[in-house]
Amino acid sequence: MIKSPLKWAGGKARVMPQLLEHLPKADCLIEPFVGSGTVFMNTEYRRYVLCDSNRALINFFEMLTRHTEELIKSARMFFQDGNFSEDYYACRDGFNFISKNSLVGAGIARKVQWAAMFLYLNRHGYNGLYRVNQKGEFNVPYGKFAAPYFPEKEMRLFAEKANDTKAIFMHSDFLHSIRAVVYASDDAVIYCDPPYIPTSATANFTAYGKPFTLDDHRSLVTNLLYAHRQFGIRAVISNSDTPETREIYSAFNLHAFSVRRSVSAKSRDMAGEVIGVLRMCDGRAIADQLESIDEQD
Repeated sequence: MIKSPLKWAGGKARVMPQLLEHLPKADCLIEPFVGSGTVFMNTEYRRYVLCDSNRALINFFEMLTRHTEELIKSARMFFQDGNFSEDYYACRDGFNFISKNSLVGAGIARKVQWAAMFLYLNRHGYNGLYRVNQKGEFNVPYGKFAAPYFPEKEMRLFAEKANDTKAIFMHSDFLHSIRAVVYASDDAVIYCDPPYIPTSATANFTAYGKPFTLDDHRSLVTNLLYAHRQFGIRAVISNSDTPETREIYSAFNLHAFSVRRSVSAKSRDMAGEVIGVLRMCDGRAIADQLESIDEQD
């Protein structure tokens, strides 16, 4: 297993063996919810389109790929003698200041600095979470780790693969990123790892501040069905194993398994998950499935 440079809630490291069993062979993999990039690092597609609604995450991957040495040097400076709460909160303030100001037209140095701050906060913050408040401010508290790991090896491996495959990075929501299939070859697969449907009223976790609702999940299915009908694009999804998941993703063959949770230190019990593979359907069958989703709305 090749690790991501990032700690990431919902990362796919623990489920890669199961996921690899169900990801079909293709020329191109499209990920509308790239997250930590673990799936990218542990698959062997010739081309990749890697997307996420988290602008700071996509900037980190872009700077890591295009300006590897500059980012490693800048990030190492943040890590050196920076494992104190005062340093952490000062960096967090600086990160939020840059986040609030448009990066359009910003120089490479500023983008590299923002990416270095992102990595520092990721490795020094509580449980590697990425969470923002209603103002869009990153608000994860200091993690109090004894010696945060500087992932230089993982950074270089990521950059090497991204350059070798000429990976495309897109800051976009899933509606726009799925449309990237237009620019991909017909031989493409979409893998979606959206925020998980909560297993209980108290289990809801939203990484980026904006709730990902059941209607968003239904919209995701609708767009995946359209991509399949229009371009023949295959789709695979991951999510929690709940009645709502099984209803919304009924157009998929769902494969259930258990995995150990890792978001919270107090929540390391086993949890049910599913990997869904979109059924190959003709036009009439897809139309029926879309009509069923509309009725759910």
